[in-house]
Amino acid sequence: MEQLSIQQVSKIYRKSKIVANNKISAHFFPGEIVAITGHNGAGKSTLLNQIIGLTKPSSGEITYKDHSLIRERKLTRQVVSMMPQLHAPLNGVSIRQAIQSILKVRGLNTKESIEETNKILVELQIEDWADQQGQVLSGGLQRLTSFAMSVAAPPPILLLDEPTNDVDPVRRKIIWKHLRKLANRGHIIVVVTHNLLEVEQFSDRYLILNKGEVIKDTYVRDDKEQEKNISKLIVYVKKKLADQICPQVFSYEFIEEELRYEMILDNDQIESAIHWLVKQRKENSIYDYKLAPVSLDDIYGGLTHG
Repeated sequence: MEQLSIQQVSKIYRKSKIVANNKISAHFFPGEIVAITGHNGAGKSTLLNQIIGLTKPSSGEITYKDHSLIRERKLTRQVVSMMPQLHAPLNGVSIRQAIQSILKVRGLNTKESIEETNKILVELQIEDWADQQGQVLSGGLQRLTSFAMSVAAPPPILLLDEPTNDVDPVRRKIIWKHLRKLANRGHIIVVVTHNLLEVEQFSDRYLILNKGEVIKDTYVRDDKEQEKNISKLIVYVKKKLADQICPQVFSYEFIEEELRYEMILDNDQIESAIHWLVKQRKENSIYDYKLAPVSLDDIYGGLTHG
């Protein structure tokens, strides 16, 4: 099967003894968008660099179609494309020129590269800036240029490190829509991101890395099924409530600088929470509130924003 397999991959830097990742195993399949999230320094970017061959693992194996991407470096360059976390160097080069140069490297002739470039410029809605040089572009446009260079005439495996950073909300959705189209065509899509709201909305599956290890690997649809039974109540108060007033039976956190309580509720707790809420409203101790289903960001936000 045309899967990308990570098998017990580790990276330990000899001089510093830092463990960048530790015995990571995962499988990535055509047609899926898989997000990788976790703390800064959790090993996410290192894993992408190991797949594409920029960082050699200390141990373990990475294979595609039963070929080693560690040992067969020429194959790796043919089947993997990566959008790095940093902007591509674009000084003195226009968006159009940058994309066309990548397409020629990938084997397209001049006519094909022009057609493909025009196509992706329109799809990403950046054609108005196509002939501007990189040094005058905004951070968002530089990011979109890097994205376009990574996904133009795409190889089977696409790795993207924080692709929507600095990108405006409209084009963030365009990026994910384009990735979905590529996944539907059978590409393997692996995206490193801290944005759990985007993970929940656009990815099929996600991995959480912590201290170089995979601590969760699950499909978004499975989490959403579980989330049906949990809600989040946000309560804004005029001052911190006395301990005897707070609903001790609920799990809550008080964010002092915002005078806000956050409560995670099971379905069978919602009725009691609403009764408590109405009572506090009558006593004028609460000035606003919001009850909504929990999201991945609610559940794992504290884990991934460190």
